[in-house]
Amino acid sequence: MAKKSLSNKVDLKDTPVPEGSHLLEVDDLKMYFHTQDGVVKAVDGVSYTLDRGETLGVVGESGSGKSVTAMTIMGLIEMPPGQIEGGDVRYRGHSLLQMSEREMQGIRGNDIAMIFQDPMTSLNPVYTIGRQLGEGLRLHKGYTKKQALERSIELLGLVGIPNPEQRVKEYPHQFSGGMRQRVMIAMALACDPDILIADEPTTALDVTIQAQIIELMVEMQQKNGNAIIMITHDLGVVADVADKIMVMYAGRPVEFGTAEEIFYNPVHPYTWGLVRSIPEPLQDEKKPLTPISGNPPSLVNVPTGCSFSPRCPYATEKCRTERPERYIMESGHYSTCHYSMDADFVKANAPENSRTRAAAKAAEAAEAVDTVAVPAAIEEGGEA
Repeated sequence: MAKKSLSNKVDLKDTPVPEGSHLLEVDDLKMYFHTQDGVVKAVDGVSYTLDRGETLGVVGESGSGKSVTAMTIMGLIEMPPGQIEGGDVRYRGHSLLQMSEREMQGIRGNDIAMIFQDPMTSLNPVYTIGRQLGEGLRLHKGYTKKQALERSIELLGLVGIPNPEQRVKEYPHQFSGGMRQRVMIAMALACDPDILIADEPTTALDVTIQAQIIELMVEMQQKNGNAIIMITHDLGVVADVADKIMVMYAGRPVEFGTAEEIFYNPVHPYTWGLVRSIPEPLQDEKKPLTPISGNPPSLVNVPTGCSFSPRCPYATEKCRTERPERYIMESGHYSTCHYSMDADFVKANAPENSRTRAAAKAAEAAEAVDTVAVPAAIEEGGEA
């Protein structure tokens, strides 16, 4: 049975995960918004599982439903206009969608925490950093003001902010963008949550700060063992940190697999487009990036058939008229493309990667050796 925290709210962190279940299970989740223009199918059938210590990368263009999925899990969607049309979200076997707002207050920040996309608008400009950091500690852990301040100073030090004793008394506008993002990470990690949802944690940061932020999150994960959901529009951001990757388009997952499968054996044309848009500075020959033509569709009027078909260079009449089902491979890697199981189609059109280029070079080298060896053998044997 779920215990009560000091604030008399539900706390599931110490309850065991039921046998055969996962830490977090998102099962065919559908979140629609009913507007004057029509029904916006922002999340339309998202499913995945997550265990402790795992990192899931959620990738896709703006408007693909990544953030709405996370906000639904956190119970932060206002209903109406939002409405859950189907599916479930289970944390340690308990349905989050069936909980009251008071129960969710005990989950948010304590069991499941979120780093929001824009730290400047997420932090309150009129309160000190220390007060904002300490709020969750006092609410969920029952800390006194002094204990919360001491823990806030400790957290700022953990995320690499110099002189934390002084900075804890300052306001958000006195911090740089990278420092504010570190504060958001400290706030999310304050109560040692089971699951950390990072919504575009490196947006608008320069490359060196991006690397520092990602490295910090990985260090915190290794120390605390928490699971991470990393939301980003840049496939390259999750290349080295994600265990599994879900590629979303127009509110639906179009491909899901391990990082290995998504980067080295992608089978959906949209994933191919994302892979081709990643710069490869180590190539011998400089090649221009290949953008995905067109724009994402309106979620009020999603195209008939495959939602990606208007932008897909390989689309056929079948793609434009029939909605593809989910084709699942033996490993669990799946795709929603009519031709993802066609090995010849995938081989002919999938983008090159470091492995395929290495294999091609090895084949060329072997062919060159054979070309030299054959004439030598003919000369030695005296016969053609």
